[in-house]
Amino acid sequence: MYKNIFINQCGYLPQMTKHVTIVSEKPLRFSLIQAGGARVFTGNADHRIENEASKETVYVGDFSAVTVPGLYYIVTESGSESDIFEISDTVYDDVMQKTMKFFYLQRCGCDLPKEKAGLYAHPACHTKKAYVYNEPAGPRFDVSGGWHDAGDYGRYIVPAAMTVAQLLLSYESNPSFFSRYTNPSDSELPDYLEEVKYELDWMLKLQRPDGQVYHKSTCANFCGFIMPEDETGDILLSPVSITATADFAAAMALSVRFFKPFDEAYARTLSEAAMRAYAALSEMDHTLMYQNPAGITTGGYGDNSCTDELYWAAAELYKAFGDSCYRTDFEELAGKKIEHGYGWGNVASYGNLAYLSTEFQTDEALKNKIAASMIALADEKLATVNADGYGTALKSNEYVWGSNLSVANFGLFLVDAAKLTGDPKYLTAAAEQLHYLLGRNPMGISYLSGCGTYSMAHPHHRPSGFLGKAMPGMLSGGPCSWLCDAAAKAVLTKETAPAKAYVDMLGSYSTNEVTIYWNSAFLMLLGALV
Repeated sequence: MYKNIFINQCGYLPQMTKHVTIVSEKPLRFSLIQAGGARVFTGNADHRIENEASKETVYVGDFSAVTVPGLYYIVTESGSESDIFEISDTVYDDVMQKTMKFFYLQRCGCDLPKEKAGLYAHPACHTKKAYVYNEPAGPRFDVSGGWHDAGDYGRYIVPAAMTVAQLLLSYESNPSFFSRYTNPSDSELPDYLEEVKYELDWMLKLQRPDGQVYHKSTCANFCGFIMPEDETGDILLSPVSITATADFAAAMALSVRFFKPFDEAYARTLSEAAMRAYAALSEMDHTLMYQNPAGITTGGYGDNSCTDELYWAAAELYKAFGDSCYRTDFEELAGKKIEHGYGWGNVASYGNLAYLSTEFQTDEALKNKIAASMIALADEKLATVNADGYGTALKSNEYVWGSNLSVANFGLFLVDAAKLTGDPKYLTAAAEQLHYLLGRNPMGISYLSGCGTYSMAHPHHRPSGFLGKAMPGMLSGGPCSWLCDAAAKAVLTKETAPAKAYVDMLGSYSTNEVTIYWNSAFLMLLGALV
């Protein structure tokens, strides 16, 4: 389907800056038409950009002046029409509900009844007791629970910790918005926190008595496109890793303040787990990074360095508990290098947030240095946003595996700068990342399934593939110019524009898989903008 007008297909809050991107060789006028036929606005798309990432000439127009709630579409003077979109104060409520319910539908180890899960209902899966990968005759452990990580049915500590952190920080930054989430489960906790607790409960099961944490619990290999209850192979605990242990410590410490008001005993459990994991780090080899053992081929989530994980853990435990040893460790690491990252491969930004917001004593000069570094990083992203015809913070060489995660997380760098400076230009640029993900992109697709006129429909996701219908509320990985899988290679070439290196196909795991931590990044960005 040919498109040449690109907007956020889900819509806009009334007060948002609203841009349209039009592929054209010349400037042109456009009109905003309200559903029913009334022309409410006419403007010029006259800001020309030679867009490197999409290899095309585009013109950008502004219709921010339109704030009246309603359904609209854009028509150009040449007769082209955009998708219909909405302007409303509640335009993102359904988006949030679907994106959060994804976590419930990804639950492992429990029944998902039809009245709550609909098409995606299934009996309890992966309830077999696990054994340590090289000890098949050894003890067995209950590691049931948690969320399936992605399009596969593995469960991994490193991305789980990042996901928990983003979901909790989202809730903290905008409780009124996320408190509207209705969880299909029954709990005395707020529905949103109850969902996060389901993951924390599983994570706790992967900690050994000595405090170290197993890297993951999966079968030996990826299964085919079957329902989760039909994957019945042995569940293996992969070796402990320093990255999993540090991330676990940080996530547990961060979680304490959220659950203490509701359940002090559970908060103590989280606290003790965090401190035991942190203490165990001193006994681990900081140069030995995780690699899959022979015979295990599920997701590795390996790393080149554990410095950022230690950085996050130290800051988070200091914020939670105030012990000077944690402060010393963080300040030593930050004194050598201030790091940034909201992805599982670099989690340092969570450490920066924790240190800047702790109530305990800090080094003011270091805090100022961290803040300045965060603003400088945002300025780099802002320059890219302003030069891109679709307002994305990605440079043309950054359309890699999981590029949509980078879009969301780069948006978070901009949100940080907005909070530190109070300058609205950063928040406006952050919102452009949301608009990109929901349709204002060169593919003209909402990368969030079930949201928007034309949304991702054929994800690399086992339940969706088996049932033949995309589970709603899943963020696709997005364009990847690496051409890593057969499906992508069959459709794309090395000449394909980086921002168009995407195929909405079941087999394209490099462009169209989904993950819990892509959803959490999207929600954290969304919560900062609503």
